[in-house]
Parts: sequence; C-alpha cells; structure tokens
Amino acid sequence: MHDIFLIIALLLAVLAALLVFAPGLRLLNFVDYGSQDAVRRLNRYAAVRLLLPVAVNLGCAWLAARRPGLAVPLLFLTPVSILGAVVWIGAGVQQLNKEIQ
Repeated sequence: MHDIFLIIALLLAVLAALLVFAPGLRLLNFVDYGSQDAVRRLNRYAAVRLLLPVAVNLGCAWLAARRPGLAVPLLFLTPVSILGAVVWIGAGVQQLNKEIQ
C-alpha cells in the first residue's frame, strides 16, 4: 500500500521539476500570471512550495511500509498537504502581486 504514496510523491516531484526547468509555462490554472517575468517568478515560487506534499507523501510511504495498518488513515494527509500547498502558493501570489504594483 505504500506504493501509492511513492507514486503521488513522484507525480508531484515531476510537476515541481517542470515548474523549475520550464519556468515559462503557465501550468497553474488558479494563478493570474500577468507578464512573462511574473510567470517565471511565480513558477519558481510554486515549485518550492510543492515540495511540501512531496515530503509528506514520502514520509507517509515510509510510515506505511513500517506499519501497514496506518496506510489508509495516512491517505488523508495527501489531500490536506496538497491543499496546504495550494493555499500557501495562493497567499504568496497575492504577496508577489502586491510587490509588483
């Protein structure tokens, strides 16, 4: 059961890497980017914050491998960590937009 946590962590790590190595792409659909310079800055900002759910899922994979009975309750940490990262990114976008204006 711990494999699902590793798969989710891998998918989120790929998304974070994509934001870092292709900073010109407009991947985040909940963000009003503005200029091309803002796209690069926001993608770098978001990539770092997406490491939170990656770390949570890696921790859950380790814990589920050690204690398989905790695998199902640990599944609830995945959406909570993703929502936390989205809120963190959204709050940061507002702060970055204030700095631009």
